[in-house]
Amino acid sequence: MRELDEEEREILRMLDSGISTRDLIMIVRDLGDVLRQQGYVIQANVAELAADRLIHLDVRLKALLAGPADYQS
Repeated sequence: MRELDEEEREILRMLDSGISTRDLIMIVRDLGDVLRQQGYVIQANVAELAADRLIHLDVRLKALLAGPADYQS
């Protein structure tokens, strides 16, 4: 495994600093686009699935935090 370059380390620091879920989803979607453009189709699909999962989890969390009266399973 190679060592991360400075730009990659900066991105990791940004992600560890409390980035919003919406911004993280956008970053993961952009990563999928970049991967697809470079020919890494399987990895791009994984990134897109991860972004979709983050959206799903975020919606569920918001519904649960809204309370039982507003939550429909």
